[in-house]
Amino acid sequence: MHSKNLDAYLDQAGGINSLMPQAKRLLELRQVLLETLPAQLAEFANVANFRQGKVIIFAANSAIAAKLKMLGPGLKDRLVDRGLQVTALEIEVQPRQNTLPEPAKAAVLSDAARQALARLESQLPDSKLKSSVSALLENKS
Repeated sequence: MHSKNLDAYLDQAGGINSLMPQAKRLLELRQVLLETLPAQLAEFANVANFRQGKVIIFAANSAIAAKLKMLGPGLKDRLVDRGLQVTALEIEVQPRQNTLPEPAKAAVLSDAARQALARLESQLPDSKLKSSVSALLENKS
């Protein structure tokens, strides 16, 4: 079995050819954005689209968007210097989705809390509440 490079597969696929110039343009715009912006800022900004001469950039929050708007004219000039036909920049706030799972919460009972729960358990009649308090006491965390 021989391997082909990605471009060869994309060139063969029907309908994909028309998307390739736009995809390459977006990659080039993203590269210019990364090169132009400070690293701390570029981490929270991303080129979302390019249509009719307008570059649409998503910012992770409103503070980043405000900073990008201040840097907008210089960024636009840099894009034009690279030979891209950019007539405008549009900055939109698009919060990132948190892809990391939140850590599980682990509550630890102090000795005083354990003693108070043990006293409460001894005073309660048999019930769901007493079972719940007993379950808390059995948990060694």
